[in-house]
Amino acid sequence: MIRSAFNLLSAESPAEGPARQVPSDHRLTAGQEFRWKSARLLIPWDIGQLLSSLGEDAPAPAEVRWTYHPHSSVAAIKKVVLADGTEWEPSNFPKIGTVYRGIAARVSAAEYRAIVEDSEGTLAATLRDKVAGEMSLVEYADKEFIIVTDGEGVILVWQLLPQKPDMTVFEPLRIDDEGPSRLPAGYEALAGKKVAIIGCGSAGSKIAASLARDGVGAFLLIDDDLYLRDNLVRNDLDWRSVGVHKVDGVSRRIRAVNPGAKVEVRRIRLTGQESAASAASALDQVAACDLIVDATAEPNVFNLLASVSITAKKPMVWLEVFAGGIGGMVARHLPGIDETPQVMRNAYNNWCRSRAVPWIGAAAGDYAVNIGNGPVLVADDADASVIAAHAARMASDVLTGGSGFPHSMYVVSLRAGWIFDEPFEAYPIDAEAPEAEVDPEEREQGVKFLIEDILSKVGDETAAS
Repeated sequence: MIRSAFNLLSAESPAEGPARQVPSDHRLTAGQEFRWKSARLLIPWDIGQLLSSLGEDAPAPAEVRWTYHPHSSVAAIKKVVLADGTEWEPSNFPKIGTVYRGIAARVSAAEYRAIVEDSEGTLAATLRDKVAGEMSLVEYADKEFIIVTDGEGVILVWQLLPQKPDMTVFEPLRIDDEGPSRLPAGYEALAGKKVAIIGCGSAGSKIAASLARDGVGAFLLIDDDLYLRDNLVRNDLDWRSVGVHKVDGVSRRIRAVNPGAKVEVRRIRLTGQESAASAASALDQVAACDLIVDATAEPNVFNLLASVSITAKKPMVWLEVFAGGIGGMVARHLPGIDETPQVMRNAYNNWCRSRAVPWIGAAAGDYAVNIGNGPVLVADDADASVIAAHAARMASDVLTGGSGFPHSMYVVSLRAGWIFDEPFEAYPIDAEAPEAEVDPEEREQGVKFLIEDILSKVGDETAAS
């Protein structure tokens, strides 16, 4: 501290030469700077397109989205209508917050600096009234905010309380990193991929959100179930989705993470009592996707999706969370590389039987298990999240080339029990095709017959009901 003070005094009052002011070395993080700045204007990376398009003395109609938080008010520019009639909108922004309409204006650098330094907001109010009076669009003339820029900086000035003349300045907050992407190399290709996720429960909802963060550009969600209070303990959704179909809640979740993603939903049960036409069209949509994810842990759904994967030659990923949260299984099928999903499933079952330790879990879909006379173990959100994360990682690997996993199946332990001695053990499983050779054309015909047979039975059941 003494050395630092000496260097500062020596620089500002040198023994020889004129005195000078030393730049401050007090560096703050954005979080520290905005600790007491509760009004914030989000600045996206492409704001420069707007600032360069606005001309001086040409006020433009504008819209912002405003969201109130307990400790801050956040605004984002939704749209600005330029002089030539074109509309500027920020890219990849979610539709969150209340929309308000106002004015955007470009001023000189001196005027901009004066408005920024005017703590009372008087100059901003004067500018707002001036440009509002000049605008031909009457519906914008009575609005209380104005976006002010000098072509480089930009602020939002708003009279939040109509009964008070005070103008609140929303401090600009850049929300995009200028450095390299935070995603691994090759993930930019995911924007052009479409993933079908069948089952939007505790595993499927987490996989969907994770792949949305990875940048997957399109999704097909299939599930007929409703999101209820009991689902809060493991699903990625929250109270805002209670009472809606899971596919609708997950669709909103995806777009909140990746606003540019396209999401299609089907509120049907593939192996339930549905019309044959609905089930057939859903399977056609699944076959058109770049990856099929089975997050249902239902054997009948698995067999149906495996048939689609084989016929359409599309990769498939599936998973299972073991009862009691003691672990889980993740697997993938790459057409032409891995064995068929049915062969892989048989290999998995044989591997489990070969452990010579009886399975302690309950029926499929039950997250509870009773070990001896001890307490009943129930898989919690962390257990489901870990296995879902492994499946999501395997899915992104498939979409980017499928070279990150040398084995097609893995069993992962999360706690001691059944065959596991320690948590976080991994057991790779390799599947081998049966010795009997099957003609590829005959197998494809058999798969098509299986699908048609299932769909016809589904249609008959629906008609009978």
